[in-house]
Amino acid sequence: MDYNIYFVPTPIGNLEDMTIRSINVLKNVDLIACEDTRESIKLLNYFEIKNSLTSYHKFNEAQKSEELIELAKQGKTIAVITDQGMPGISDPGHVLINKCIESQISYTILPGASSLLTGLVGSGFDNNEFAYYGFVPKKTSDKKIFYEKLKNEDKTSIIFDTPHNLERTINHFKELFPDRSLCIARELTKKFEEYKISKIKDLNLDELTIKGEFVLILSKNEDIKEENLEDYKEKILDLKNKNYKTKEIVKEIRKISSFPKNQIYEYIISLDKF
Repeated sequence: MDYNIYFVPTPIGNLEDMTIRSINVLKNVDLIACEDTRESIKLLNYFEIKNSLTSYHKFNEAQKSEELIELAKQGKTIAVITDQGMPGISDPGHVLINKCIESQISYTILPGASSLLTGLVGSGFDNNEFAYYGFVPKKTSDKKIFYEKLKNEDKTSIIFDTPHNLERTINHFKELFPDRSLCIARELTKKFEEYKISKIKDLNLDELTIKGEFVLILSKNEDIKEENLEDYKEKILDLKNKNYKTKEIVKEIRKISSFPKNQIYEYIISLDKF
């Protein structure tokens, strides 16, 4: 095999989306690191892949990455798979990729199924530029920041959500940006695949099937004005009056804006001159 570690995407629903290359890699590596071995075994059995497995999930990712790097240094070949989709995108894998880079371990990313891109293309929304936001946060404070960014997003946004949280999310969307369009992509590549596209204010929750896996594609804010740091002047001065340090103010403004740290810092310093 040409690489030490292979990051192998798995089908997001339909098992026939597995590529020939991915199957061959999984058959020939020395070890397969799985997000959930109980889930992965269904896929591996389907393709008659008999190989050694080890658990690699978000709770042991840091420690396990070290172990996998050591095995790779010994010449072992390893494939990393998650329950569905691409390792490293809202799933374990990112930590190990960085460990490979640090340790100069050869690795490759195999192309394959991605609910993120499948949902985006299926929505029909502008995809010249897009922003991926991951899962809707659980904490109220994190949600507030999350929604503020979505509210001001001038690119199509891709969001993951769970069945038990979807109704709450849509109700929040109705309050925040009712005139924007939303595509609710459900059960992608599966038997009951569905794309429901509507103005948010016209969405009827009673007509939604709240089951399965969801990808939300939110249209961009067409009315957004060009962002200006002057818009945050009052907030910055308020934080200064509360004795926030410059570094702390930069951190707070970063949470609610898209400006880079150095630009915010320079603006704050410029205010001190007057």
